Amino acid sequence: MNSFKMWLYRFMQGRRGSDELVMTSYFTGLALWVLNLFIRSSLLGFVSTLLWIWGIFRMLSRNIPAREKENRWFLGWFTPLRTKFRNARTRFKNRHVYLYYRCPQCKAWLRLPRHIGEKTVTCSACGATFKKKA
Repeated sequence: MNSFKMWLYRFMQGRRGSDELVMTSYFTGLALWVLNLFIRSSLLGFVSTLLWIWGIFRMLSRNIPAREKENRWFLGWFTPLRTKFRNARTRFKNRHVYLYYRCPQCKAWLRLPRHIGEKTVTCSACGATFKKKA
């Protein structure tokens, strides 16, 4: 290994490194920076720079338990939101093949193939039965 790689390796020992919160702050900062190219707002430029600096601080921090606690909190908030968007994207992509319905009792998403006529549907989550036209 050359000397710079060794120095960088020793420098990063005991530090947190990148995690989901850091990557989200970087990409959000980048999106705000690109938006700022068109809007020309000093506030957007400041917020994007602040997000990048905060991400670097978190990456270089040696207080690993505190950074892990922050990341766990972020994932607890962000993961359900990400799952909702991914599921909505899947429903949108498959809209020509399937019809999607909500169970009237538990509100779970149910999928039926299109063009099968009237069907009695049983919810796999709660066991409720109801009729739907597909």
